Formats: sequence, C-alpha cells, structure tokens
Amino acid sequence: MENQRDEKEILYDWQEAKEILANLMPKLMDSQDAVAENIIDNPLPLEKEEEIKNIKFGEEPRDAQEVIDQMHDLLYNYVTKQNHPQFFSFIPLALSPVSVVGEVINSIHSPYGGSHILSEGVAIAQKWLINWMGENIGYPTKELGGLFVSGGSMANLTASVIARNEKLKDEEILKGTVYISDQTHSSVAKGFHIMGVPLKNIRKIETDELFRMKPDILREQMKKDKEEGYIPFLIVGTAGTTNTGSIDPLNELADIAEEFDAWLHIDGAYGATGVLSSYKYLYDGIERSDSVSWDGHKWLFQSYGCAAIICKDRLAMTRTFNANPEYLKDVAADDSKVNFWDIGIELTSPTRGMRLWYTLQRVGLKGMRSAIDTGFESAKYFEELFKGEEYFEIVSPAMLSCINVRYYNEKYSEEELNEINHKLSEMATKRNKAIYYTTQLRGKTVLRFCAIHPCLTKENIKEVVENIKKDIKELGLE
Repeated sequence: MENQRDEKEILYDWQEAKEILANLMPKLMDSQDAVAENIIDNPLPLEKEEEIKNIKFGEEPRDAQEVIDQMHDLLYNYVTKQNHPQFFSFIPLALSPVSVVGEVINSIHSPYGGSHILSEGVAIAQKWLINWMGENIGYPTKELGGLFVSGGSMANLTASVIARNEKLKDEEILKGTVYISDQTHSSVAKGFHIMGVPLKNIRKIETDELFRMKPDILREQMKKDKEEGYIPFLIVGTAGTTNTGSIDPLNELADIAEEFDAWLHIDGAYGATGVLSSYKYLYDGIERSDSVSWDGHKWLFQSYGCAAIICKDRLAMTRTFNANPEYLKDVAADDSKVNFWDIGIELTSPTRGMRLWYTLQRVGLKGMRSAIDTGFESAKYFEELFKGEEYFEIVSPAMLSCINVRYYNEKYSEEELNEINHKLSEMATKRNKAIYYTTQLRGKTVLRFCAIHPCLTKENIKEVVENIKKDIKELGLE
C-alpha cells in the first residue's frame, strides 16, 4: 500500500514539477533561440519510428529525466522547424518567445475557458481582446461578438454554421448554396461538408490575374442559382489567400451579399493581421462583412492553437448556439458576462487568447505593427531581386507577405519547366538552410515564398536568391 501511495503522489508532486521546469526551461528556450542557426528539416529515420512505437506504458513510474530525454531525442527532435526565419512554406509559425511566456503562465493556471463565472478575470480580458480585434476590422463594438478557437478551420466552420442558421430555414438547407473561389482554403469546403451542405451546392468562382474572386462571375452564378430554385446564403471571401496572399474585392463582395441577402464571411486566418499594419488600406470593405476568421498563430507570432472567429452581430452567434430567449435579452443588453459556450461549438475550452493578450501588452502596438510590416517588406524585396534576374518569371507579385516565382526559359516546354522548378525546391530542401516548397498556379509549378518572420533580413533574402541562381547553374540551365 505504501508503494501505491507513493506512486500516486507523483501525479501531484508540484515541488518536483517546479524543480524540473527550473532546470529545463532555460535549455528549451536556448534551443528555440538558436533555431535560425540549425537545419530546418529533420526527417524521422525508419529505425527511430520503430523505437518510438516500442515505448510502452508500464505499470511502474519512470525516472522523469529519462522520459524528458527520450521526448527530446526521439519525439521533438524530428520535426520541420516552421519557426525558422527561412522556412517559407505553408504559413510559417514565426513563434515569438513572448507568446511562449504567455502560454506557460496560462497553462499553469489552466483556467476554464467556456464560462464567464468560472474564470471571470480572463473571460473579461478575452472579451476586451475580441472587441479590440473587431474594432480593428471595423465592426461596431457594442454589437460585435466572438471567441477564441483552435484554428482557422474551426473559425470558418463556426461562421458557416451561423450563416446557415441566420439565412436558412430547416427545410431549406438542401437548397442552400455557398460560394468560394478557386483559391479558397480547403478548410472552408471541409466545414461545408461537416455541416451538411451537399457537394453539388458548392460553387467555385474563378479568379482574375491576381487570383482574386471575380465579382461579375459571382453575381451571375448567384442569379442563375436563384432562378433555378436554390437559395444563395453564404459567400466566403478571403483576405490573404494561402497560395498568393491575394485579397478578394471586399466591397464588391459586400454589395453582392446585400443584393442577395447572403452572409459574407471573410477567411482572414492568415491575412486579417494586416489590418494592424501600415497597409490597412488594402482591406477596405472588410468592415462590411458579417464575420471574419483570424489566426493568432500565423501572422501574430503565437504558438499553435490561438485563433478567433469575430462576428459583427453577437446575437447571431447566440441565436445559433443558445436557444434560451431570456439569455438573448441579456446578451443584447450587455456582453460583459457572456459565456463563450453559448456563442460557439465548444463547451470545455482553454483560454486560448491569453497568450495573445500578454503579447500585445508586452510588445505594444508599435512593435507589433513593425513586426507585421516586415512581412510586406520582405515579399517586396524578394520581388525586387527576382525582377533583376534574367531567368525568373513573377507568377504572382508580392501580396501581403507572399510571392510566387518560377525559373523560366522559353527553350523549355511547360512540362520541363515544372520539373525544373520542382527540382530547385528539392535542392533547397536538401541544402536545409531555406525551404520553399512548390505550389500550382494556373497549371504552373512555382516556387512559393511566404516571408512573415520578423527576424528575416535582407541579407537572408539575398542569400536565398543567390543560392537559387547557383542551383540553376549547377543544373546547367544557363
């Protein structure tokens, strides 16, 4: 019995946890501080995969340091360092140590994020943060609502469910049509599937030369659908597409949404952060939308799991997720004690916004604006350098922090050019100093650069371009 009691006590040995973290945290922070000096990609060898699978859960406790060493050497060691300043693929992490501090504090306190009364202080802080984000979008503060969710996928799903509830009767769901562009993120269509929109009711609208949704095509499609008995109820525009950083023509989308009484949601998971930058003018019209998704773990430099859905009308959120008429009256009068579980999908949830609250307080708006502006400036500098070279084609110009280019020489076929550009990406990955995967734009294989990291320098960018030129020479393409 004594051994059993001792083993159970390990579970709540706060003194041991304090000692472990006091020793471990400096090492962890040092490893992150040195991330730019190390390789980016570290694939897991097959023998290590088998070693991980063979780690058993035993009846007896193990030594803490032994487990921690195993986690470091076997698990966390074999990752792609998406927070490296020269990782340009997907939407990079660009993790800030300030966010880490905020998340550590929040994790240790571990407040309940679903209700107001169980975590009043952080609930009020998160509501003020949501209000501030909504104000920067341009929503009226007294009416807006929102909550923090795990990511853009959940934010887009939440917005889509609200749109369905607001614009369709139950018996109309199978007639409801939704509208996206050929550049809309896959999470949007995934959300439609989850909430029961038939595949045949999803309309994919073509984009222009800058990969922005074409409003005239959208209007004609919605008019046609309405004439055929469908109910156009949701338009999803994008403020910062993943591939190119394009911003759809927001004012024109808003005009069309009003014309057809449709909900306008803006997927700003990556790009909405730009409303805090010196380039806010690019987002004219976003204030006319009904909802916006906005990820903190993208261009706000937070750790993963920090995103928000912000709605112009918080009552729309409440009507969707809480059916109590008295509660609706309370929310209409005052949102200060709104329970997050009554305006979203989750009941139990962490207080995901507190790391961002801490970051904004610690860094200040001027510092954040400067960090965000760096992304715009880095993409422009990439474009400037590539334009000065003979064998590069700008497939999509610098938009937000993204630019897409490809090696081009008219003596090669399109198929050969696609293979060459794919090879250039492979050579960079093998070199492991900068990673830029390819994407497809209008049938062309292109090198995509998303340069959001504030620590990326012009010297880094020059080196990347010079290395591509060396790779071209090595392939004998000049």
